Amino acid sequence: MNKFGAVAALVAAFAAGLAVPRIGPAGAATPAQTGPAQEWTLHVDAEKHFGDANPTEIAHHWCKPVSNGVTECQIYSSDAADAQLVAVETIVAPAMYKSFPASEQAMWHYHKDEIPRVNATLPGMSPAQAKKVLDSMSDTYGKVWLLYDPIATNNMPVGQPSVVVPK
Repeated sequence: MNKFGAVAALVAAFAAGLAVPRIGPAGAATPAQTGPAQEWTLHVDAEKHFGDANPTEIAHHWCKPVSNGVTECQIYSSDAADAQLVAVETIVAPAMYKSFPASEQAMWHYHKDEIPRVNATLPGMSPAQAKKVLDSMSDTYGKVWLLYDPIATNNMPVGQPSVVVPK
């Protein structure tokens, strides 16, 4: 598959993950190669996920569509093989977000506003490919659970977990 085909497939997978729940046969065993740890292939780097103290610290997202039209991202301290998991982001379509009470909506950010503010990039993609993927994400909402800030804690997994709304 060429790069354009790969980007088209990635955009389609992201959009499908927001629109169509993944359903498998009832009672079917899940082979190891299709377990939940597979297919974290959408790579997004973004700033402003760790609060005001370190606004240019990069949050390294690895995302995939999951069930019920939700996309989830594991956020790491770097892209190294031994990087620490420091946050998790859940991404939903507007219809799901609108079903939340106002108190829940306050913990979410609108990607159309957030993506430009956090200097989001997609390493390994051309600017045109990255724009296409980011445009497909712009009408979604995200909620970030920060487990700990690796810079503020000197890479120690300590501190109170919190929900962060990137500013």
